[in-house]
Amino acid sequence: MKRRLRHFIFSSYLEDGEKIFEVIRRHILVFKLAAAKTSFFGLVVPGFLWFLIPQARIAYVIWIAVGLLGLSYHYMNWYYDVWLLTNRGIIDIERKGYLDVRATRIEYHLIEDITYTIKGLMQTIFNYGDIMIDKMVARVSVTLKDCPNPKKAERLIKRYQKKYVFERSVKDHDKLKDMLSDMISYHVQGEKINIDKK
Repeated sequence: MKRRLRHFIFSSYLEDGEKIFEVIRRHILVFKLAAAKTSFFGLVVPGFLWFLIPQARIAYVIWIAVGLLGLSYHYMNWYYDVWLLTNRGIIDIERKGYLDVRATRIEYHLIEDITYTIKGLMQTIFNYGDIMIDKMVARVSVTLKDCPNPKKAERLIKRYQKKYVFERSVKDHDKLKDMLSDMISYHVQGEKINIDKK
């Protein structure tokens, strides 16, 4: 069920036959910290004032609605700012707000380097940091900020990369064998026709 849901949500970013293996989001703590301030000033304060000064209820309803809109904004930024690890590569989706979306694709065979950094006390305690992938051809780097357990994410990406490269080399090897077989049979058949003519 979970796989179908994430495939449905992110299907517009996938190519034909592409499957999502993993979805890596920013650490949930980042969302909670961003949402805490909005929750306090957008929901708790107007809720408290509602009981303290009940005459301005319409203003509080508008204030709470704006607070809920702010919370949904933070949630959208967290939920849709992801890396999709697929059977072909990594799709980096960056979402800023409701309408600003940028997607970058890096296929596994084009990955040059994977690095991660964990800075500061918070990131060390809660084991999250930034993970960066360098693309070989265009010198493009993609970064997922605040990735939970970046070392595990790095190992996962390398495992999928190794699997992809192996499967691709097997397919290329089989294609090369088929081409050579066709060439040899064509050459043998051509020699046979020349011998029959003589």
